[in-house]
Amino acid sequence: MINYEGWGRPPGRPRRRGRKTAIMAGALCVVAVIALLAGRSSLSGHAPVQPSATGASAQPATDMSAGGEGTLGACIDPTLSLIPSFATTIRTDLAQAIASLAPAATPVETSAQPGQAVSPPQAGINLTVREVDTTSYSSTMAAFTRNVSVPPVPGLMVSRPQPGSSDYANQLRTWTQDYQTVTADRKLAAADAASASSTIASLPLDRNGSSAISACVSALLVTVPPGGNHSYLLASDLQENIAPQLHGSFHGAPLYVVQACDNGNGNSCAGLLKSFTKEMRQLDVGQVISIRPEDAATAIGNWIRTGEATP
Repeated sequence: MINYEGWGRPPGRPRRRGRKTAIMAGALCVVAVIALLAGRSSLSGHAPVQPSATGASAQPATDMSAGGEGTLGACIDPTLSLIPSFATTIRTDLAQAIASLAPAATPVETSAQPGQAVSPPQAGINLTVREVDTTSYSSTMAAFTRNVSVPPVPGLMVSRPQPGSSDYANQLRTWTQDYQTVTADRKLAAADAASASSTIASLPLDRNGSSAISACVSALLVTVPPGGNHSYLLASDLQENIAPQLHGSFHGAPLYVVQACDNGNGNSCAGLLKSFTKEMRQLDVGQVISIRPEDAATAIGNWIRTGEATP
């Protein structure tokens, strides 16, 4: 009720429409202010208030799980102190491991056993490959350096909702969108894995240089992208005949060494590994794990998929 005391007599009938409009406008202003204070415009730097996740009309959470990404660096030693097939085999192992990242072309399943994912997530990789030669640290080694990547694929974690289940319409809408996203990302990863595998398989090998092994590893440390979980691999006999060049940092990341021992002298090869590991400690390396060439294919396959060369 509006108090007209002190205003004289109330306004006549012809003016009631204007009064009503003013009252409605004032009410709308009050509602707008209340809404602004409650919701907080995004321009103020505060996120709008989200609806309760337990309400009847709440949107269900996503049915996907992110795949993550690994940042990998590998050095291949093709120098003349090793038999020629060593570097060729390592290159092939890398190419085949990358090709295996291609998801199957078959449609994603729509159901799974309780507690299991319909389609598990798959990590992506960003892989830099360099080669050991006389000037392994050089920034002009474009012919013998490659960088490839395969994107991660999110996992679809739940089965298609069953008709009649609680909040079926919203659940089905979210599940269908996530199913389409996973399907599209699988196709993208398959294409990129095929391209990356071909790129590594065609990498030329520089067989004319000397063995600047620590320089090759150092070059990886200062050129690989900063993101992702880092892990490194070196395929070499560790017979370095160029003065050590130590730059960059592992920041605690592991180094897997596929060590060739062509001379068959176990003590000598173990001594080379021990000396090289001591150098890498100066670069804050994590674990240094030696792998025999006979086990390289399996180890590299695990490394590409998980960042760990051991099962």
